[in-house]
Amino acid sequence: MTSKKSKTRETAAITTFIALSALLEFLSDVCPLRVPWGMSIDFVAVPVLIAFFALGLRCAILVCIGMLIALYLIMPIHFIGPIMKFLATLPMFLAPAIMSSLRGAPPHKLFKSPLWATLAAAAGIALRLAVVIPMNYYVAVPLFLGMSPNEIIKLPMFGGTLLGFIWFVASMNICQGVIDIGVSWSIAFKVGVVDLLRRYVKSSK
Repeated sequence: MTSKKSKTRETAAITTFIALSALLEFLSDVCPLRVPWGMSIDFVAVPVLIAFFALGLRCAILVCIGMLIALYLIMPIHFIGPIMKFLATLPMFLAPAIMSSLRGAPPHKLFKSPLWATLAAAAGIALRLAVVIPMNYYVAVPLFLGMSPNEIIKLPMFGGTLLGFIWFVASMNICQGVIDIGVSWSIAFKVGVVDLLRRYVKSSK
């Protein structure tokens, strides 16, 4: 296959993943999925991570940026939501991308291993927490609630302490991060989407 045709197919795959993220956000709004303790979970980042596993870092970044734009168009009033989803999703593939680079193995080969996928999930979630906890404390929650950080930690839901706030944010993001990696890895490698997508984009036939 010519390089031009391969790029065209890659662009088509990226566009499809962005559209899937937008569709999953729409479905999440229409039919919210809540776990017993009240947290709402979604699968918006799953297409981004599948793109990473199958086509690598550059494609994942493009899908993630497209996801940000799509989410903003879907919910323009709540601009904080799309930005925070973008910032929470980036670490989930940036940390594995660093691991992939250090190992000298592409994502579609390295993370086929459940062991490396688990390590990738741990690294991604750790980096995610390092980003989202301060962003929620200093920016997102204060803007959303119109309160200062000192006022926010006094709310009953956070137990009146900074540690309570950190645990609240961390627990939700750990849960969502596990879902993001677990679902995307299963679809990518167990269902075989990675192989199908790579054959579609790279095939010379």
